[in-house]
Amino acid sequence: MIIESVLFGLASAIGLGISDVTAAVVVRRLGVLRSTVAFQFITVSAYSFYLFTGTDIGSISVGDWALLAGMSLLVLGFYLSFYKALQIGPVSIVGPILAAHAVIIVLMAVVLLGERLNGWQVASIAAIIGGVVLLSTDFRSLMSGQMLVGIGIALAVFASVAAGVWQFSIGALSRDLGWFLPLYFSRVFLFSMLLPLAAWRRAWPWRHLTWSMGVAVVAVGLLETGALFAFARGAEVGHISIVGAASTIYPIIPVLGGVYLYKERLAPNQLVGLLLMALGLVGLSIVR
Repeated sequence: MIIESVLFGLASAIGLGISDVTAAVVVRRLGVLRSTVAFQFITVSAYSFYLFTGTDIGSISVGDWALLAGMSLLVLGFYLSFYKALQIGPVSIVGPILAAHAVIIVLMAVVLLGERLNGWQVASIAAIIGGVVLLSTDFRSLMSGQMLVGIGIALAVFASVAAGVWQFSIGALSRDLGWFLPLYFSRVFLFSMLLPLAAWRRAWPWRHLTWSMGVAVVAVGLLETGALFAFARGAEVGHISIVGAASTIYPIIPVLGGVYLYKERLAPNQLVGLLLMALGLVGLSIVR
C-alpha cells in the first residue's frame, strides 16, 4: 500500500511538473481566462470518455453533490490565481510554492482522517514552511527598497492553500466514490462556471490560437488529467498523506524550466529556501 502510494504520487508529480511549465508558455501567449477555458475543455473531454464505462452516478449523495459544487468554486479561484501567477511571476518560484500544498493535505489527513505523522514528518512540515517563506522573498529586492512579496508570489501562496484543500477533498471523496466521479464532476462544474465568464469577457480560447499553442493546450489538459488521476487513484488505494508528499517533488521541473526558458535567477536566500523545501518533501515521504 505504501509503495503504491509513492508510485502514484511520483506519477502525479511528473505530470504536474511538465504541465506547469507548458501552461506558463500558454498563459503568457493567450491570457489567463482563455487558457483556463481551453485547458478545462480538454480535461473534461478526456474524462468524458471514461463516463461511458458503467460509472455509477447514483452513488453520489446530496451532500456529495453540494461538496463537489463547493470544491468547484474553490478550484476556480485556484486556477485563475495560479495561471495569473505563472503569467506574471517567476515560474521557478511559483512552482515550488504551489508544491507546499502538500502540508495542507497532510495536516488535513491527520486532523480529519486520523492518519499519523512521525517525528521526521513533523520536522519536514516545518522545513517546508520555512522554505516557502525564504523562497517567497527576494532579499535583494528588500535591501533595495522594492516590494517584499510580489503579486505573482502572493497569488501563488493563495493557489497553494486552495490546491491543498481541493486535493485533500478529492482524495477523501475518492475513498467512498472511487477516483473518477469526484474528479469528473468537479471539472464539469468548474467548466460550467468558466463559460459565462468567457462569454462576458469575449475570451474564447480559439481566438489567436495557433497550431503550436493548440498542441500545447492539449498537452497541458492531458498531462493534468493523468496527474490528477494518479493522485486520486493513489488516495483511493493508499495513504492520502504519502501520495500528497510524494507528488510534491515536481517543483524540480518548473525550477529547471524557469531557469532554462525564461533565464530566471534565484537569490541566495531563495536557493536556501528551495533546498529546505526539497529536504522537507523528502522527509515528509519517510514511512513511519
